Order: sequence, then structure tokens, then C-alpha cells
Amino acid sequence: MAAHALVLLPPERIAAADSACWHDWLTPEEISFSRGFRRAHEHLAARKAAKLAVASLLDVAADPGFCRAVGVLRAPGSGPVIRLGGALGELLGTRALPHPRVSLTHARGHAAALAWLPVPKAGGR
Repeated sequence: MAAHALVLLPPERIAAADSACWHDWLTPEEISFSRGFRRAHEHLAARKAAKLAVASLLDVAADPGFCRAVGVLRAPGSGPVIRLGGALGELLGTRALPHPRVSLTHARGHAAALAWLPVPKAGGR
């Protein structure tokens, strides 16, 4: 299993913001949040890229069930965080893995996400 995963979505792989296909990849909350921005298609695609990166990181298929169980959330004043629901949360415990972290970016029609497993700090600090 990799310690990190990077996914880049070029413009030709990003649907329009009003496309119904986003419902296959994102939760209603993610869609609503992203559509509130100018260049909403890039925000939507960055969340899709995050889910693909987390799936790769955990070595699981990024099927609709996985995508519905993963949330890419952003609390006010903080960066994006990954919410793993149901069996995915249990998977981390079974594999003794830390909770994945994610970073999103988008510009000029592209979107990307980097997912990684944090390394415990030396000395427990």
C-alpha cells in the first residue's frame, strides 16, 4: 500500500457543473457546497479527485458505494477533511491505519488531490 496518492483530472475529464454525473461521485452536501463557487466544475472535480486518491491510497475500488461512503468536507477556517463512513472507518481500524489526510487544488479547468497517511510524530509529540 502506498503512503500517498495523487490524482489529476484534466479539463476533458471534468463534466459541467450542472451535469447529473456528479451524483455518482459526490454527496448532495458536496454538490451544494461546490456549486456555490465560481468555477464550480473545478470544485466538484477536486472532490472527485480526492475520493479517487483516497481509494488508491487504501487500495479499494472507487465504485459508487465507496464514493457515497466518503465525504470531502470543509469546516470554516480549515482545509478539507475526509469523512469515512461505515465499513471504510472499520477498514482503517482493521488495517491499523491512521485517518487519511487530503489536499485539493484546481485552476484553469484542471483539478487535483493529494491523499496521504500521516506519520506519527517522533516522541509522541
